[in-house]
Amino acid sequence: MSSVDVITRSQPEPDGVAAILARYAAIVDDFQSLLAISQTPLPVSFWHNPLKGDAIALPDVLTQQGVALEPIPWWPGAWRSPHWPSPGNTVPFAAGWYYVQEEIAMAAVAALDPQPGEVILDLCAAPGGKTAQIALRNPTGTVIANELHAARMPSLTATINRLGLTQVITMQEDGRSLPLPNFSFDRVLVDAPCSGEGNLRRRKRQQPWQPDHGLRMAAAQQKLLSRALDLVKPGGTVVYSTCTFAPEENEAVLDAVLGDRAEVVPFAIPRLRYQPGLTQWQGETYRADIAHAQRYFPHLNNTGGFFVARLQRTAAPALTTEPLESSKGISSPPNASGLAIAESPLGPICDRFGIPPAAFDTYDCWATGKRRYWLRDRTSQLPDELSPQTLGLSCATQTNLGLKPSTAFLQRFGQLAQQNVIHLPDWEAVAEFLRGGSQPLSANVQPGYVHVRFQAFELGCGYYRGGYLESQIPKILRRELAGIGGN
Repeated sequence: MSSVDVITRSQPEPDGVAAILARYAAIVDDFQSLLAISQTPLPVSFWHNPLKGDAIALPDVLTQQGVALEPIPWWPGAWRSPHWPSPGNTVPFAAGWYYVQEEIAMAAVAALDPQPGEVILDLCAAPGGKTAQIALRNPTGTVIANELHAARMPSLTATINRLGLTQVITMQEDGRSLPLPNFSFDRVLVDAPCSGEGNLRRRKRQQPWQPDHGLRMAAAQQKLLSRALDLVKPGGTVVYSTCTFAPEENEAVLDAVLGDRAEVVPFAIPRLRYQPGLTQWQGETYRADIAHAQRYFPHLNNTGGFFVARLQRTAAPALTTEPLESSKGISSPPNASGLAIAESPLGPICDRFGIPPAAFDTYDCWATGKRRYWLRDRTSQLPDELSPQTLGLSCATQTNLGLKPSTAFLQRFGQLAQQNVIHLPDWEAVAEFLRGGSQPLSANVQPGYVHVRFQAFELGCGYYRGGYLESQIPKILRRELAGIGGN
């Protein structure tokens, strides 16, 4: 997936759909309905970011742009649209007002039920949509977001920065052997890599489940879940989820791993229809409490396919007792150090933009190396054993042109800026700025780095000199927003 969970949606081929679903005909309540809806495109779904903008204004803005919306009844502040070709190609998206995510994938965090003040691990985090939902439901806690693959780390950090999250700390480790102490977390999400059958409505071609590939996935899933059960505290919660229909990757994984370390417990998501987890499949019998898991077939809620199980950790001992070492072949994490406010970039930034310093009384500033600075919520915890890749929100970078505030920082706190702010005059100027271009503009600001705003949207960092505004929008946002124009 991309950094925003935006996936090209095309109508699946009927023959391919029938071949994929045939093995599940006996376990679906209405197979013909499943077959029919699986041959239709998946609606676009998204949720409002409460740190940015207004949940009432957002649907009005999008409706004015011709987007047909209906509220998602089981997730407040979320909507779906039957046809929206470019949900990541709008100004409110650029400003971090919303996140595009497959509707049924939201069920994982609903089942996890994060609470304020908790320490929570997202074991397989990229591209970061579920990490963000956890953080927004846990504003005074700590969220550790781990991702194995270096190629997927930019999508995770882009989500954290675009949405303005200050309590998320990222790691790049193999989740099967995550080198943190046992019993460190109140809750752990294992949204495991899988064969992806539940995505067939947004893929033109999807292969039927293949035993060799599927069983290899199941072996990795078992190791991920087992490590999660050692990392969570006794009495804590683990949620295991996949986007596949295959019992070999769902119920069979639970049955193989849980033992006496956890129980599958009931959970309720009002207004979301499901079928219970299986206790029998193709001659195999699974433990009875797996019936508390929930299977979401596409026809039940007009979504993709998904599987969620909520587990409660018992007091049984952990399986792993020896300290685990960091995964080989992963780049070394930055050397992070906390800074006193007087040593941090916050003072110069506040002076430059007229932001009251008291706005940052509840934050700490961290440096990685001599050039990169991060803003982290003071309530979040930084475990001694942690080797972080990022520490909260990207704040500033030391450049040859001076201290450069990040677009992430200005989008989150730019509404407090009273000076050196450029108000773009029209949609054409916005489009050029979001493309990363340079444009002539008359503005009453000092030369140097400026904050750029359009109407209610905080757009981020620019550089003003010689009557020209040069966009400093990060390349990952420019790429996502290429071709934006008009309203």
